[in-house]
Order: sequence, then structure tokens, then C-alpha cells
Amino acid sequence: MNPRTGRVALFLLAAAACVNLAAGATLALRDPARASDLRAMYEWCGRWLSGEGLYTAADAVTDYPPNAIVMLSPMALLPWPWLVPLWTAFALALAPALAYLAVRLVSRGDPVAAAVPMLLFLCWASSRTLLQFTALSMVLAWLSVRLVDSHRLASGVALGLALFKPHIAGPIALWALVTGRARVVIAAAAVVIAGWAAYDARIGENPLTTLAGYYGVLGRLHAGPDGLVGRTGLRGWTMMLTADSQAADAWWIAGSAFVLAGIVWLARRDPRRPLAAGGLAITSLFCLWSLFAFYHNTNNLIMMLPAFVFVWFVDDRSGSPRRWVPIVLLQAALMFDVPTRLGPRMAPEHWATLAVEHFDRVLVVATLVYVALRWYRLKTDEGSRTEDI
Repeated sequence: MNPRTGRVALFLLAAAACVNLAAGATLALRDPARASDLRAMYEWCGRWLSGEGLYTAADAVTDYPPNAIVMLSPMALLPWPWLVPLWTAFALALAPALAYLAVRLVSRGDPVAAAVPMLLFLCWASSRTLLQFTALSMVLAWLSVRLVDSHRLASGVALGLALFKPHIAGPIALWALVTGRARVVIAAAAVVIAGWAAYDARIGENPLTTLAGYYGVLGRLHAGPDGLVGRTGLRGWTMMLTADSQAADAWWIAGSAFVLAGIVWLARRDPRRPLAAGGLAITSLFCLWSLFAFYHNTNNLIMMLPAFVFVWFVDDRSGSPRRWVPIVLLQAALMFDVPTRLGPRMAPEHWATLAVEHFDRVLVVATLVYVALRWYRLKTDEGSRTEDI
């Protein structure tokens, strides 16, 4: 592609990204239903600031941990009419920041090479979901990754703050633990414990009581016959295959643990591998595992960004045009959002309804397998070159 054509293509891609984010902002400001999660957190934080506990009541539904309530509590000091536009503006800034943090880890200083995958990410359907907390957690987690080997204390603090959503930042904590970055994990744990202690100090509650209440809320909301079933998780398949909810949950836990063990094995083969040399694959696999193992909605598909970046930048010595096939397929799936677009239009008895319903699960599993095999091949090829030398 000549430089002029390249500039035009980059401009069109930037325009598409701006349109996508503008659409997200418009929906956030005009559709009150989209602010339901933000409203729930606003009310939880307000109740805690007034001295009320959030986990011990029989009908408690607060599924964010106590450190999240403490971290996000300043929002309850604002008038509600102000919060939606302010958070929308904040989220609009978080989206490109997240893309920058992930892409610059491996872009090797080439601004054009970095700009294209960043703009592609900003065209995803999940990127325009602005009234959520996933992007904030991911920005803090990937800031931790960026600092992990240069400023360990700062990296640990960022990771600890990111753990206000454990199923979002937890994969990065697992990666840091498995790859021997213990100081970062200890600092992150200290931040979480400090937040938990602040929560209990405010309401005068025993931390063990809070822990038992929080565990009970998670059990009621995410397990059993009435447990939530997300768009990407294994539980959607186990619940479909058996009517016994206990058996379904057992298979769900066992399957998730099996996949996690495989990823840990891959990570331990080269624990200090630099991110720019392909180690991004391991953090990608932990993020994909979270999508596979826990409850996630479509907006959390931004967790596929590390995998997308890895596939984009992975070295293909053959130069085959086929290397673009996974990128094109991923981009198309993440832009179009098949279950949301096609699901409401499908008749329950139609043969394709099941495929549409489980599309995101298949996408996550296929990407996980592809990234694992691609990383394994890179590692094997490096070993072969070393033996030849």
C-alpha cells in the first residue's frame, strides 16, 4: 500500500472508530436502562457511606467485593444527574487508553503499526459500552503489566486497585503469580486488604462476617439452578447438557480448572519471557480463561484485546496471506456482535438459533486454542533454531 492510500485508509478507520464511540455515548446519554449497573453501584456506595452493610442481609445482591465499594464510593458524593455524563466522558477516555497500553507493549515503536489495531479495537461493539466498570479495571491491570518489571510497587498498587473487579484483573494477578513476580502480587494483595479493612471499619463489621456474606451472595447469584449464565462461559454448555444444576456446576468447575492447569503449564515453560517476544500470549490466555470460566456479558469481550494484539503482531516468517484470516474473522465477530444482532430475530425452533446463542462461547474457545497453539509453535521454533546454532 502506497503512503497516500495508507493515510486515507487510516483516516477512514479513525472515522469509523469515532462513529462507534459517538454511538456509544449517544446511547449512554439517551437510554436510562443502560445506566442500571452504574445506578446499582451508586446506590451501594451511598448505603455503605451511610454506615449500612451490603452483604449480610438475606436478600443481598452486591456481587462486587468490599474493596470495590470503597474504591468507587466517591461517585456517591455526586448528584445522580451529573454522574452519567461524567462517567460517559471518563469511559470515552478509557477506551483509547486501554488500547494504547495493550498495543504499545509489543508495537516496537512503530506508530502506524500501533495505530491500526488500536483503531480496530475502538470499532468493536464491546468498546462502545460505556456505563460499565470493566474498562477501568482493565486499564489499571494493563498499567500494572506495563510497569511490572520496572516499577514493581507501582505495578502492584495498580493491580490491587484493578482487582475491584476480580474476574477482570484476576487473570493479570494469576499471570504475575505464575511467572514469579511475587512482589507485585503481595503489593496488590495489600491494596485489596486495605480496601476490605476500610469497608469493615466504616460499618463496624467483622471481616469474617463480611467474607461469609460476600461468599453467600456469589453462591446465590452465580451457582445453582437460578445462577446467572453469561455469554461466554462454560457454564452455559454444562447447564444445557444436564438438568441437574449440581452436576452442571461440578462439570463447570472441573472444566475451568482443567483449562487453567493447561495455561499454567504453558506459562511455566518460559516464565520470564518478555512480553514483546511473544509472552503476551500467556496474559491473553489467562484473560480468555476468565471469559471461559466466569460470568461475563458481551461488553466484557474487550478482554479479548490482548489476544487480538498478539495475533496481530505475532511473527509469521512464511509471510503467507493466510495470517490475516484469524484477524479478519476476529474483527468481524467483535464488530458485529452476532448474539445481540441476530438473537432477537431468530425463531426459537430455527436450526441456527442454538449457534447464534452460543456464538460468543465458540469464539472465546476458538481464540484460546488458536493463541495457545500459535504460542507453542513460536516456542518450538525458537528451540529448533537454538539447537541448530
